[in-house]
Amino acid sequence: MKKTTVLLCFIALLSSCATQMVTKSPAEVKMMTTKQFESGQDLIFKSIISLLQSESYIVDRADKETGLINASKRIENKNAASQRFWTGSSKDANTSKAMFYVEAVNDDVTEVKISMYEGSESSKSGYWRQVNKDSKEQMIYEPRVYQEWFQSLQAEVERRKALGR
Repeated sequence: MKKTTVLLCFIALLSSCATQMVTKSPAEVKMMTTKQFESGQDLIFKSIISLLQSESYIVDRADKETGLINASKRIENKNAASQRFWTGSSKDANTSKAMFYVEAVNDDVTEVKISMYEGSESSKSGYWRQVNKDSKEQMIYEPRVYQEWFQSLQAEVERRKALGR
């Protein structure tokens, strides 16, 4: 009886740790992911595209009319095939997605909203040499990540202003 109780407590502890999720209220997410810039929408839009490209993102979609920019980045694990051969599984790549919404508040102020996602792709060897793939992706809820992007964007805006663009 005592062993069963200890085992059940241990299983409950493990399952509660595994299911904890980072949650923030919509107001917290908005504060973390939104910032206004004292520049026109056109300059901000171009600066975001430039920043994404300098960070090795592929711009998948950019629509100035709607203000939407979607970009992605994939970093391949060059040793994935050998890892899968020796261990039966491998982490194939780390992935990242960035989504921006750029909206003019007026001629001199532009609001930017960012959503950042990180993920991974992995493979596992199955029967008959079949490879099973798995993808995971989740939104980043770390304020530091968004602060760094906004600081980099501000620096790019200032650089472009100095160049007269």
